[in-house]
Amino acid sequence: MKNKYIMNKKLFENKYGSKGGMKQLTKMRSSLSTQKAISLQFGVSRERVRQWMLEFFSDTYDPREKRREIIIESMMYFAKLNSKRDFYLTFRSHQHYKETLERCYKQKIYDKN
Repeated sequence: MKNKYIMNKKLFENKYGSKGGMKQLTKMRSSLSTQKAISLQFGVSRERVRQWMLEFFSDTYDPREKRREIIIESMMYFAKLNSKRDFYLTFRSHQHYKETLERCYKQKIYDKN
């Protein structure tokens, strides 16, 4: 018996084309949108978004790690252009502050003292 939840790209376009279809889904995935944002765009559950990612892109979708790396890279760029004090004042309450500061020490952007 065929799984009723399997959807090919043509069926997806027919059903969700008015909401942007495959182009919108791919755009949201590429821009690291949350599963919640994607589910709201298409009017489906987050579980259905997870299934689509497996069906259409052959992998799970969790953009948090990629987003984290982008944030840390941005903080590192700031560190290269600014003093350690400015880095501290700007990011001290940020969730990735300590991790980024450690990377700055390893890359010798800042001294530990």
